[in-house]
Amino acid sequence: MAAKKYSPEEGPEGEKRFRYKLRKIEIIKDWEKRSFIISQNHATKIDSIYISVYPQDRWELCIALTKKIKGACCRNRIKRIIREVYRTTKNAFDSPLAMVFTVAAPPIEIDYNKLKTHVIDAFTGK
Repeated sequence: MAAKKYSPEEGPEGEKRFRYKLRKIEIIKDWEKRSFIISQNHATKIDSIYISVYPQDRWELCIALTKKIKGACCRNRIKRIIREVYRTTKNAFDSPLAMVFTVAAPPIEIDYNKLKTHVIDAFTGK
């Protein structure tokens, strides 16, 4: 007899579930807008990740990776870490921003805590 599979909908009522995906409204898909944000200010660099921010009326994120990073699992891990940094650093800023993360080459070592503190230090002035 097969074991019953767990479904997230069967969880306790009122339990807040973690959202793994960004909302559609938060994703920048327009490459012209991405290039505009990059051209408006000087991007900061950590390892091989360039980070540009631009103040605006709502939160938005763009992650651009190169195919030089071999293996889909490596690219997806980098994207997961960047999305988590974006999600957790939103409350450190006073006003909404558009953030563009451009990964030009495979990072030597990508660390969530190091990237998070760099983003907060570079763009909040704290």
